Amino acid sequence: MAVEYKIPQKNFKTLIREIDLNGIKTGGESSFLFMGGETGNSLKPLVACEILVNIPKNYPQLLIQAWEDKIQDPVECVKIAESAGFDVIAVRFNIENESDIPKSKEQLREILLSTSLPLIITGSFRRDLDIRLLPELAKTADRKCTIGVAEEENYKEIVPVIRDCGHNIIARTPIDINLTKQLNILLTEMNFSPDRILIDPNTGGLGYGLDYAYSIIERIKHAALTGDTMLNMPVITFVGEEAWKTKEAKSRAVPEEWGDFSTRALAWETVTASSMLVSGSNIVVMRHPRAVNYIKKFIDETHK
Repeated sequence: MAVEYKIPQKNFKTLIREIDLNGIKTGGESSFLFMGGETGNSLKPLVACEILVNIPKNYPQLLIQAWEDKIQDPVECVKIAESAGFDVIAVRFNIENESDIPKSKEQLREILLSTSLPLIITGSFRRDLDIRLLPELAKTADRKCTIGVAEEENYKEIVPVIRDCGHNIIARTPIDINLTKQLNILLTEMNFSPDRILIDPNTGGLGYGLDYAYSIIERIKHAALTGDTMLNMPVITFVGEEAWKTKEAKSRAVPEEWGDFSTRALAWETVTASSMLVSGSNIVVMRHPRAVNYIKKFIDETHK
């Protein structure tokens, strides 16, 4: 006798918050991502293409080749990314000195004029410099953007301006669920709306780093879905930042059995991104356009 199998479904208490990135929304799921009907009307995860305003001397050659001569012009890169069909643009103002802030503000004005896509704006990831840079960028942006990162060491100086200018904020903590919740509480105590906070739990590029990040994101999502309203914000992971640091993605001086260099490098970013998505990341920020397209296809084919 044939037996009909009914897929069991888990009903959680709390939705992940739905956050407006200025035209595109993220979050809103009622279960873990990629769980079919269990997630209800969950929005598809988003893929952001990351563009740097300053290209480091050791920047991977494959990334330089992908953008060709336009790579030194962030405004042109933004235009190319929009014409290529990307949904979100992430611009990293990786400046070296405080004297570069006026130029960064002018670049941001040009970028805002060149695209209507939602923007993720990040700074130098140097806390002492970002204390000065991020508030200036927040004041310069004339429409809602998503700005980061705020950390426990610098949030007091950064949060008030981002809050008052109406932007979203990215809260970064070092792969620890308790620190993640603590920082979110600190932000809300400064009257920053939890509906404008995105969690950045930090990311590793495969290996142990990815394993730690995967586990923490799963724990964050489980706690959020079971009722913790200080953890039920969408998660953003900066995949490109980590994946392209590794020798596997940028070095040819490796054993021959590691295979073709270009294939390996793109796979490194792609597999890191897909792992972060399956763990629960709502937005992955990536760098190579081909890897971005692979992940967009992965989402379209698997997020039902």
